[in-house]
Amino acid sequence: MVVRSRMWRAKARGCGALGVALLMSAWAPSQAIAQESKSGEEGGVDASVSAQGLSLEAVLSELEAQNESWTITELQIEQSRASRREALGSLLPQLSSSANVTYQGGGAIEVQGRTVREAVEWGVNANASMSLFNAPQYFTYRQADRQLDATRAQSAWQRTLLRLEAEESFYTLAAAQRDVDIASSAVDLRRAYLERSEALVDAGLAVAVDVSRARQQVLEAEQTLLEAEQNLGNAADALAYLLGREPDGELRVNFDPDVIEGGESSAQGATNSEVSRERQDFVSRRYTIEAAELARRATWWGLVPSLQLNAGAQLGQPTLFNPSGFNWTVGIGASWLLYDGGARYARLDRASAQIAEQELALQRDLRQANTELRRASRDLDTARAAIDVASEQVEVARETYEFTSARFESGLATSLEVSDASQQLLSAELRLNQARLQARLAEVRYRYLEELPE
Repeated sequence: MVVRSRMWRAKARGCGALGVALLMSAWAPSQAIAQESKSGEEGGVDASVSAQGLSLEAVLSELEAQNESWTITELQIEQSRASRREALGSLLPQLSSSANVTYQGGGAIEVQGRTVREAVEWGVNANASMSLFNAPQYFTYRQADRQLDATRAQSAWQRTLLRLEAEESFYTLAAAQRDVDIASSAVDLRRAYLERSEALVDAGLAVAVDVSRARQQVLEAEQTLLEAEQNLGNAADALAYLLGREPDGELRVNFDPDVIEGGESSAQGATNSEVSRERQDFVSRRYTIEAAELARRATWWGLVPSLQLNAGAQLGQPTLFNPSGFNWTVGIGASWLLYDGGARYARLDRASAQIAEQELALQRDLRQANTELRRASRDLDTARAAIDVASEQVEVARETYEFTSARFESGLATSLEVSDASQQLLSAELRLNQARLQARLAEVRYRYLEELPE
C-alpha cells in the first residue's frame, strides 16, 4: 500500500508538472494579446483590432454624412427659415393682376348714339397694396425670427446628442471586441488543457475526473465566448444603425479600451459646477420663450388700428363713363377691430399661461441638468477608481493562479483549485475591461453634458 501510494503521488506530480506547463503555455496567448494592445496603443494602432476597423474620427464623419436624424435637423432649420420669409412677405408690398372677358346677352347698349355697354367687354386690372402700419404683423415677423434661432440651437443640441450616442456606441463596440479576444483566449487555453488531460489519462498519468473537470471548463469558456460574441454583434448593429448602414454584426472599430487608466478625473471638482446656460438646448428654450412673448405682444398691439395703402389700374374698352378705357385709383384704408367677443383676451390669457409654464419648465430642467452633470462627474470618478480596483484584482488573480499552479506541481493542491484560479483570472480580466469601458462612457457623457472640447 505504501509503494502504491508513493507511485500514485509520483504520477500526480508528473501530471501536475505537465498540467502546469500546459496551462502556462496556453495562457501565454492571452498575455500576448494584452502586450500587443499596449504596444499598439503606443504606436497609435490597436493590434487586436482589424486594420479595416473604423476610427472615432471616421465614425463621426460618417455620422454627419449618412445619419438621417442629422439631415432632419438641417431640414428643420430650412422650415423655420421659410416660415420667417413667409412672415416677412406680409410686411412687403403685394402686387396682383387679373383679366376678364364678359359677354352681355342683351347685346350692346347705346344712348344717343354713344355706347354705354358693349356686347363683349374685356378688361385688365392691376392692383398693389402695402401695409403702412400693422403692429401685429411686425411682431409676427420677429417671432418667426426668434423661432428660427431656437430651431438652430435645438438642432445643434440634437447633433450633440447624436455625436454622444455615436461615441458611446463606438467605445461599447471596442470593449465588446476586447471581451471576445479575452474569451477566445480562455477557450483555446481550456481546450488545450482538455486535450492534454485526455492524453494523460490514456497514458495512465491522470484520472478520469481531471478530464471531466477540463471538459466542464471548456463548456463554461465557450458559453462566455458565445455571450461575448452576442454582445459584439449587438454593439456592431447599434453603431451601424447610427451610421445609416444595414446592420449585419460585422462592423468593427479601431480602438484600444486599455487607454483609460485609473487616476485623477478630468472632471475633478466638477461636483460643484453648474451646466452652462449657453448650452444649446437651454439657448433654444430661451429663444422659444422670447418668441412666445412676442406673440403675446402682437395680440396686445392688435388693439391699435392698422393702415394700408392701395393702388389699382384698369384697362378696357372705351365707354360712355370711361372714354379713354383706362382709369386708376389710389387710396388709404384704416381698419380697427373693436369687438371680437372676448377672443382676443382669451388668447392673451392662454399666451401668458404658456409663457409662465415654459419659464418654470426651463428652471426645472436646468436644475435637472445640473444634477445630471454632478452625477456624471461622480460616475467618472467612481469608474476611474474602479479601474484601479479591477487592475489590482487582476494582479491578485494572476498571483493566485501562479501560486496555486506551483502548489499543484508540488502535490499540495488539486487540479480543481488550479481551474478555479484560472477562472478567477479570466473573470478579473473581463471586469477590468468593463471598468475601462464604464470610465470611457462616463468621461464622454460628462464632456457632452458640459459641452467641453475634446
